[in-house]
Order: sequence, then C-alpha cells, then structure tokens
Amino acid sequence: MLPHLIPHYSVGPFIGLIANAVMAILCLVTLILYRQYRPLRSLFLFYLLFTFFFLGWVIYGFQKSPQSILLGYRIDLAALALLPASWAWFNSSLSNDRLGKLSRSMIGISLLLAGLALLGQGPWLMGSPLVPHEIASGILRPQSKILRPLIHSFSLLVCLFYFLITVHKLWRMKDQRPAYLLPFAIGMAFWLLGGLHDALRSAGIPVPIHGQILWFTSFWLSIFLTITVALHFRSLELAIREARDVFEKFVPPAYLRRIASHGLGSIRPGEADQQWATILCCDIHGFTALSERLPPGQLITLVNQLYEEIAHVVNAKQGVIDKFLGDAVLCIFEGVDSAQRAVACGVEMLASVRAFNAENDSPANQSIQVGIGVHYGTVILGTIGSSERMDSTVLGLTVNLAKRLEELTKSLNVAMLISDEVARQLPDGHPHTLRSLGEVSVKGSSSPLAIYEVVES
Repeated sequence: MLPHLIPHYSVGPFIGLIANAVMAILCLVTLILYRQYRPLRSLFLFYLLFTFFFLGWVIYGFQKSPQSILLGYRIDLAALALLPASWAWFNSSLSNDRLGKLSRSMIGISLLLAGLALLGQGPWLMGSPLVPHEIASGILRPQSKILRPLIHSFSLLVCLFYFLITVHKLWRMKDQRPAYLLPFAIGMAFWLLGGLHDALRSAGIPVPIHGQILWFTSFWLSIFLTITVALHFRSLELAIREARDVFEKFVPPAYLRRIASHGLGSIRPGEADQQWATILCCDIHGFTALSERLPPGQLITLVNQLYEEIAHVVNAKQGVIDKFLGDAVLCIFEGVDSAQRAVACGVEMLASVRAFNAENDSPANQSIQVGIGVHYGTVILGTIGSSERMDSTVLGLTVNLAKRLEELTKSLNVAMLISDEVARQLPDGHPHTLRSLGEVSVKGSSSPLAIYEVVES
C-alpha cells in the first residue's frame, strides 16, 4: 500500500525518516536518564539532523508545488550541511576531549552552509526556475549551481576525514583498541560509499547499482553509531567498576554506604555517621627489633603475607579493615552480633599467626607475635582532610580504648584482651574461655575498665 501513497522517489527517504525519527525519540528518552553522558547528546543531534534530512527529501519528492519543492530542498541541504558538525561533536565526545580548532572550523563551515541553504537566493545558491533532476525522471528541484555541490563535497570530505582518523587510531592502538571505534569506522565507510555512489551517478558516471542508495547507507550509519555508543557506554561502565573496586580497597564499603550515598563524587570532608560497633586492634609485637634483624625487602614481604592471612580472617567474619597502620591493623565490626564476630576473629587471627610461623619455619628470634585488643561502643565513621586530600577514618573513645587494650597485652603478657562491654555482648554458651583480670585504668577513660583475657583453647 505504501508505494500507492508515496512517490517512488520518496519511498526510501520515507523509510529513513521513520527509522531516524524513532531512533531520535528513543535516544531522547535515554538522554533524560543519562543527561551527563556526552556521546548520547551528539547521537541525538545526529538522529535529529538525519530526520530533517529525510523529511526534506520526502517533501520535495512529492512534487506538490514549486514552493513545497523549494522548502523541502532547503531543509534537505541544510540538514546535510549540519551533519559534519554532529560528527565532529560525536568524535570529540567519544574521546572526552574538547573540540579542537579543526573541529570548530568544521562546525563553523557547517553552520555557514546550512544558513545559505535556508536563506540563499538565486540560481547559484538556491532558487528558481526549477530544473529537472539529472537522474530521476519527473523530479524537479531548485537550481543550486554552487551551493549543492559545495555541501555535498564538504560532507563527503568530512566523512572521509573522520573515517581515516578512526582507522589511524585503530592502527596506532594495537594493544588496547577500543571496541567502539570499529563500528564508528564501519558506519562512516558505509555513508561515504553511499554518498560517492550517488554523486558519481548524478555526474553521469556508470555505477554498478541503479538507483540512489544514500538513504540505505544512512540507515546503516545510524545503526553503527548506535552500536558505537552502546560499546562506549559499556567500556565506561567497566572502567567505573574497576575504579570502584580499586577505590574500595582503600575506602571500605561500609564507609562508602554512609559517606558516598549519592555516588563517589558526593564525598566531602566532614561527612560522618555515628553508630554502635566493635573495634578490634591488632599489633605486631617487637616489630622494631624484627625490622633491625631482617632486610627491608624481606620484612615487607613477611608483613604483607601476614596481612593477607589476617585479611582473609576478617573478611570471613564480615568485618572491615579500616587501616593498616604500619605494624598494626584496625578493624571494625557492625551489627547486633559484632562483638561475637570480633572475638571469634581475634581467636582465628592468633591461630593464623601460629600457622604462619610454622609454615615459614621461622626461628624463635624471627617469629611473629601479635597482641589484640577489642572494645564495644559508639564510633564515628567519616572523612577527614581537605578538599584536595581526604581519608576515611573511624574516630571516638571506643577506638582509643581498643588501642589501649592492645597495648596492655604487652605488659600483661597475654595475646588478646577484651573489655567488659564486649564480654556482656557475647551470647550465653559462647565457645570462648574468658579470664577476668580485674579493672585497670587506661588513658582516655575517666573510670577504670574491667578487662578479660581470651584464653586460647
């Protein structure tokens, strides 16, 4: 039924009009969701220009009146003149670069040619009387002795330029070729071949395909640019995920849920949240003496291997390592059973240290001994520093007292101490053996602190 309603000359352009109009609408809906994604903006402009390009083609293809023919041809040529501007913007948005001088010049020329197409008068630019189309019988179009070939040549040259630029990037980046560059190059090649074919056919040069194919290759250019944006978005998503995974190695996820609830870009100095938690502090005893006996490289390797074992234990108990403080580790446990998991974690840490010494067959003077202090109370999770350099941290009396208990393990010659607050949080029938060591006065606490040794069974 379509051929009876639309002239044969406008059937292909009509299909291109519908396809690009639908793509523009879909792109606009997606753009509302991802407003900051630059390639999507330039892709929407591209679809919009292609829609007007085919709209003008369809209008003058109906051949209703001299005025409609002139209007349709103006719209067609103006949209074609602006396409290079969309390609320049699209190319710069893919690489996240600002428009260079050459790209800005192309955009300026596109705007100038589009203005001439819309407002130009006379047979040299755009005017009457109408003349027969060189290759389409029964089709009239305005005279444009200079402007039409100028716009066609400019569009083809810019298309060729970006095709060569993209191929050069693919050749230069042999090891890390971005996947999105290939469909961009293919799409530009399709449109270039279609434009050259129709230009040669208009000039009377024999070509293998009879009929205009620019509308068909334009459709494929739209498809390949869509694939380009999809692959580019996917590459950004993977890069962001990798950056987030690396970031979480330095800033614990428990902190990010509070100080970056609106994304990493929302982190500011002073972001804080107070809650109840259990703090575990683990310190390597005799680290200074050990560092004097071992070469620096061997010492770092030894400590990293130990911290790897400790990290596995902490993760298994659903704890978070807040910081590695040289020869000490500060861990935080959240939840109603945080004290139980922290104590179990400390016991397993001591077991892993013994196993570590046995595996490394460490002599007595090089074996690693640790002290662990655990306290329960309120803590402040937040960020400190300046706008240029920030760090996440946990602050409060609970942290200080956990550190003081860890320091007491040296003078009391025990491996692990917990406070009375931690002991009261342990459930009935817990598997740990606790030995009361009475009350002690610790720095930072206004009242004596009842402490217990966790006796390893």
